Amino acid sequence: MSILQEQDDIFLDLKQKFWNTYKTGLMYWPFVQLTNFSLVPVHWRTAYTGLCGFLWATFLCFSQQTGDGTLKSAFILLRAKAAGAVEKSPEK
Repeated sequence: MSILQEQDDIFLDLKQKFWNTYKTGLMYWPFVQLTNFSLVPVHWRTAYTGLCGFLWATFLCFSQQTGDGTLKSAFILLRAKAAGAVEKSPEK
């Protein structure tokens, strides 16, 4: 992506986010597969894994744009947006 975005240092994102993203993946995917094989019925396993893959791809896109490769940064952003939405809602 850094090449396509014509960034000066194409390895900067790799240096800053790789290990955080890798560690997050090591926490996420074993949990997904544990729940997949222990709780999800056989006929739903493909759909469940597809949904989890979609969520992971969404996290990777977020991490590429604004995050640091950790789930904590994603949750902080979501909490801030939710708090901002609550503050903007009109009172009755």
